[in-house]
Amino acid sequence: MNPLIGITTYYIKHGESYIENARGLPDQDMLMSTMDYARSVRSVGGLPLAIPVLADGDYLQEIINELDGFIFSGGRDISPLNYHTSIKKGLTMVNPERDEFEFKLLEAVLSAGKPILGICRGFQLINVYFGGTLYQDLAVKPASELEHFAKMLPKDSPCHRVKLSRDSKLFPVFQSEEILVNSLHHQAIDQVGKGLVVKGRAEDGVIEVLESPDYPDMTAVQWHPEMMAEKDKSQLNIFKLFIRECRRKWSDTKLKEA
Repeated sequence: MNPLIGITTYYIKHGESYIENARGLPDQDMLMSTMDYARSVRSVGGLPLAIPVLADGDYLQEIINELDGFIFSGGRDISPLNYHTSIKKGLTMVNPERDEFEFKLLEAVLSAGKPILGICRGFQLINVYFGGTLYQDLAVKPASELEHFAKMLPKDSPCHRVKLSRDSKLFPVFQSEEILVNSLHHQAIDQVGKGLVVKGRAEDGVIEVLESPDYPDMTAVQWHPEMMAEKDKSQLNIFKLFIRECRRKWSDTKLKEA
């Protein structure tokens, strides 16, 4: 069984397309997804499918029924209005349509009990959904010497260490309490969402891994394992874990139906 894996996408509204050098005509909205997600999913036996931002209740329910697992991918900042906070200095571009769609999608996926992998923005989205908050810009967070938005380096370059809890799902995946990760985020978790448990932190205390005892098939990480996976095969183990969860959930469902 090769699980069908939905991957959330950038929603690029017409009018900003040419600014970002995307293809298409001036009056076209577009979706975009980096190939790293699809390649990582495919390399571990999943069938990757891009999820467009469509504000349609029937569409949401149909993809929940058809897909076996969901990756909430990286992207633009989440609007602080979603965690009841005023906009502060350092916030960059937000996309209200994507925010609204992905919060609805996350709610539906959690209700259906389908496996979830949150990456970067997806990691932060999960925290906000559960009532947590974000630092809108790490530049105004209490001082740290670590650079978390290391865009000056290749995408797969390790930037700092993350210490994993021994009881985390990722500890047996990496067989180590400490791993090296890349880093491409300027926001970070401030208050942790209700029911979420911190299972990994960077050297400066920034939260890097979240899990939930109430949703055991949900894992969220702040770094980008999909960007590292081609050179650092250990990062592919995150996707292998996710695919195993999807297969197990699929098998359990079939057994119940039988």
